[in-house]
Amino acid sequence: MILIYSPEENPRVVWTLDLVFRQLLGTEYRLTTFPNELDFAGGPALAYSLTPVGDHPWLKASGLLFERDIREQHAGIRPGSWKNLKTIFTILANEQDEAKKPILNFDLLSAVFYFVTRYEEYLPFEPDEHNRFHSSESLAFHLGIQEEPIVNQWVRAFGDLLEHLYGPAISLKYPEYTYLPTIDVDNAWAYAHKGFARFIGGLWQDRHSMEARNFRFQVLRENQNDPFNTYHLIHHFHHEASVKAVWFFLLGDYGPNDKNVHHANYHLQTLIYNISIENPVGIHPSYASNSSPAIVSREIARLAKITGQPVTRSRQHFLRLHFPETCRTLAHLGVREDYSLGYADRPGFRGGIASPFRFFDLEANQDTDLTIHPFQVMDITLRQYLSLTPDQAIEKVLELGAKVKLVGGTFITLWHNEALSEWKEWTGWSEVYRRIVKELNSL
Repeated sequence: MILIYSPEENPRVVWTLDLVFRQLLGTEYRLTTFPNELDFAGGPALAYSLTPVGDHPWLKASGLLFERDIREQHAGIRPGSWKNLKTIFTILANEQDEAKKPILNFDLLSAVFYFVTRYEEYLPFEPDEHNRFHSSESLAFHLGIQEEPIVNQWVRAFGDLLEHLYGPAISLKYPEYTYLPTIDVDNAWAYAHKGFARFIGGLWQDRHSMEARNFRFQVLRENQNDPFNTYHLIHHFHHEASVKAVWFFLLGDYGPNDKNVHHANYHLQTLIYNISIENPVGIHPSYASNSSPAIVSREIARLAKITGQPVTRSRQHFLRLHFPETCRTLAHLGVREDYSLGYADRPGFRGGIASPFRFFDLEANQDTDLTIHPFQVMDITLRQYLSLTPDQAIEKVLELGAKVKLVGGTFITLWHNEALSEWKEWTGWSEVYRRIVKELNSL
């Protein structure tokens, strides 16, 4: 137990202390707003405040956690470095008390809060073509640390400092490394089970290729396996590596960016039900649902009816995650876990963290019960955005996984069933998935 003094016991302070001390350091703390209590702690104690408190170890606060509003933080962020790690909210020499130096040269708690709450995504930004926050808009990108679990790295180094200060009086237990594969089913089949109208439309698309038309007919006659029907192969790879995945299913109405088989299709419902028997499943809210809680609710009800289970997990189609609206909608509809925090165009750590955390609603200035699970890499990012070869993709994924292994956290991959099809642009990529699942789980 460590006693921490702060001049305020507000939602920002409590949420951040819970994340840093309870979750990432694995130790209990008690918060006090009375500085004199530190003198009678009888054990580890420190102050988090604008000015020092006696001779107690002191984390100098920038003031961010004592604010109530959301505003540009350019003047306060100030990049710096500590323990060979890039930092933000650096404390300048002229801001330090001459008689008492803080134990860190940056405000760790504000830095964690800024990155993990996605503070910058509440500020004005230039969205991409899908109205998403683009990775190039992020502070981590500009600092060159987007592929670093920087929050976990800061906290591990801070833990070393605490053990040096307090010795055996403090006991820390860091999170263990785990690997979690996740699968998005945007399009359960390439050709099969899509109905007469879409079949005719497909023939029109293939009108200039006899080979494509013949292949389509062979699939529909069940003389050829549908390219996207890779479920047995995925299950085999997961069984081989002794892992279970979380599966997300798109059940939205047909549209330009929502092209799965109809939600009432018997074959799709059978697929979903059979997967849900042995694996956790979640909703993949459609592109069209992003601005409509009513549509999200309808799609959640469809999945619940198919599986016979409450829907508590979600990942946004096209990763269209908007703060705080998306998270508020999900929480209101009973979703307890979201897996959308990541970028489409680059791998890495969108929140700077490789651990699940409770969503903090900055506009409402309050903690919530919704847990966000950040993912680090997506198949389409590697092949399409980065144009990596299969071997290069394996190297990149394992490099990121090794960084998470060093600090303790959860490494999450986002894959699609078509990425194992060995069809068209995905030729050679099923081996990528087999390798990364096996090796990430054995790190």
